[in-house]
Amino acid sequence: MKYATLIAAALVAFAGAASAQTTPVLNSSSQVVLQTLAPDLDASKLTPIQVRRINNEVASNSGLTKPVLQNIVRN
Repeated sequence: MKYATLIAAALVAFAGAASAQTTPVLNSSSQVVLQTLAPDLDASKLTPIQVRRINNEVASNSGLTKPVLQNIVRN
């Protein structure tokens, strides 16, 4: 019974933490890169997943390239 109670408590804690996550925003570096690579792109229409991927690519060693950006925006 203790085991079930611990699992239930962990699930409640995890659900609370998941609901507290904020929507990701483009960091300043990502905004500059987007303005350079795709000046007509409406960044307000990007999904949270797309924003995270763009931020990650900009911060990566290879940086964000136009083909990678096109792939992110398409998917």
